[in-house]
Amino acid sequence: MNVLEQFKATPLSLSKLPASFIETNLSENGQVHSDHLQSTTRQPFGSSNVYKASILHYRVLAEGDDVKTVYEAAIKLPPNMEEEYFPGDAIGILTYNLPSEVDYLLDRLHLLESADQTYEVKLAKPVKKKNPELPHYVPRYVTPRRLLSECLDIRITPRKGLLQTMANYTADECEKRLLEILASKEGTNLYNELILKNEMNFLHVLKYVATCKPPLAMLIEHLPRLQARPYSVASYGRENHIRIAFAMLNEGHVGITTHMLESKLLHPGKGDKYLYLYLRQLKPVFQYRDEDHERNVIMIGPGTGVTPYVSFLEYRKQAKASNRKIKMGSAWLLTSCRYQDRNYLYEDELKGFMQAGVLDRLHVASSRDAHSQYKYVQDIIEDRKEELVDLLLDDSTKLYLCGEGRTMLPRIQDTIVTCMSKVKGIPKTEASDLLAEYRKTGKYLYYSMIRY
Repeated sequence: MNVLEQFKATPLSLSKLPASFIETNLSENGQVHSDHLQSTTRQPFGSSNVYKASILHYRVLAEGDDVKTVYEAAIKLPPNMEEEYFPGDAIGILTYNLPSEVDYLLDRLHLLESADQTYEVKLAKPVKKKNPELPHYVPRYVTPRRLLSECLDIRITPRKGLLQTMANYTADECEKRLLEILASKEGTNLYNELILKNEMNFLHVLKYVATCKPPLAMLIEHLPRLQARPYSVASYGRENHIRIAFAMLNEGHVGITTHMLESKLLHPGKGDKYLYLYLRQLKPVFQYRDEDHERNVIMIGPGTGVTPYVSFLEYRKQAKASNRKIKMGSAWLLTSCRYQDRNYLYEDELKGFMQAGVLDRLHVASSRDAHSQYKYVQDIIEDRKEELVDLLLDDSTKLYLCGEGRTMLPRIQDTIVTCMSKVKGIPKTEASDLLAEYRKTGKYLYYSMIRY
């Protein structure tokens, strides 16, 4: 291997690994919970308990050539959650790793035969680690299959400590040396090129090092928690149900939660109509409340980023219907799609909000329609910059930005800053500082959606 030749004479600087502190043993008497193994544990950003809720029905919001398939699922609203959520909130959905990937890992660990037997997870004795604690999201009694399916993130990008630990369970000397190089200070450039640049996860690395067979306890110690996935609620005040929308990933990529949801919608089997979910709230909260009725709102949400604004507008419509004298500020919505005839999400509902007088301006960009006035949301902002900036600088205005946060939202935010600079004749740095101040005061709320 060229890499091994390159590092043949290079002494490696490796960190001192922490002592192992967990062991797993077969158990004859332990009982494994039938519900999702994380359903009784505290959840990141959780503001409610985990509820078991049924999927009522679904519809396809978008499909066709050159667009992602987007589904909308209606979920029965848990009784205790009805009073707890506001427009803009999201739910966290407990997820499962792909069965094919779990089976691969069980095979590598020589656990296929005992995959459904009960194991006890406990602290190893004698305890060598100072103040050891078992992960709270791993129950005492588990089966290997359900542990790997429901508790541990097996798609995690492996850090150097994990790679170095894996080397200790690798029989082939060349493979062991490769893992040690990747884990070392001297191998940082190789780690960046091979692991980070190629977006290799733990399973990818295992396929590179065929003789690596780590024990189950090591995975519990080194793999992080399998996190619940957040989805904005796309409704408010509907009869005993909430709606979420989700887009399938491009070909070649499978999101574990979108795959799970699609399977439950299209191929429901016994027990498959249920989800485990909880109310998820960030700080500052991305919400629309009663006190926001009188404020002007600018809502920007490309693609599925439009979903929380449907709940905003449903709330405004209900408020107006119950009190015709209510004073409402101006509401602008900027969204986008690829083709208006194929994946313009919630088109009919948004036009209905316009007719009801709860949405004052609606601008839609379509990136692949030949004769579209706007290709991207940024084009709308640039074209309408004088009106938008004047409205944004009004003391009674709130700005909401929701969408894919890795590349799309930073570009939109930069366009807003550039337009503020142009319209007001101030340096871009000053405009950026002003928008940052708006985030601190809650005048500007930013929600980065995560694709899974």
